[in-house]
Amino acid sequence: MMSVPSTADLLKADNWTFSNFLPGNTNWLEGAFNGWLEGNAVVTRNGNVLDILRVDTASYPEKAARVNVTPDGTLATFEPARGFIHFPGGAKKFTIRFDAKSGQYWSLTTSGLDQPRTTSRPAALRNSLVLTCSSDLTHWTIRRMLLSHPDSVRHGFQYVDWLFDGDDIIAVCRTAYEDDQGGAHNYHDANFLTFHRWRNFRNLTLGEEAQPPQNGSNLK
Repeated sequence: MMSVPSTADLLKADNWTFSNFLPGNTNWLEGAFNGWLEGNAVVTRNGNVLDILRVDTASYPEKAARVNVTPDGTLATFEPARGFIHFPGGAKKFTIRFDAKSGQYWSLTTSGLDQPRTTSRPAALRNSLVLTCSSDLTHWTIRRMLLSHPDSVRHGFQYVDWLFDGDDIIAVCRTAYEDDQGGAHNYHDANFLTFHRWRNFRNLTLGEEAQPPQNGSNLK
């Protein structure tokens, strides 16, 4: 974890505080733990800081890891017995943000929940983007399927970063999709960076799935 005072010169290395290095352990998750990466610094309701990380594992359901960080930003600790949580899309990069109006934490995640469990490891399934939320950063609920395509080999909606814009969510997405040159090489090697707006996100439910886009031109 890296931190710096908000009034400091960000270009001076000495102003930054670094926590300890926290290695993973391949024995975690009954030997199915392959690594953790691409974490989120998230402030809890009581003002503590967590680093919530993507977890690479071959097993389902997908998981994330909650790492605790001390208030001074110098010590990161992890309890493997209870630090792993079920997190839709946890095998791919995600961003978590808190919405004061709803009192919920929200994320846009690339989930493999609707895929056959034998097709691939979770990190390789990126063809469905969902809206998720949580009140406690532990128990997560899928609110709506936002983007999807039935083919997971050459289609992907991934590495989404986003912001609240009033009652809407605006987002940019690394997208692998059809184009006029034969489409993306594979789900990972995206050929688009797409912009999206989902209106009235707090009211979206699983009963109101968006229609999947038909071509690269209407991925908006």
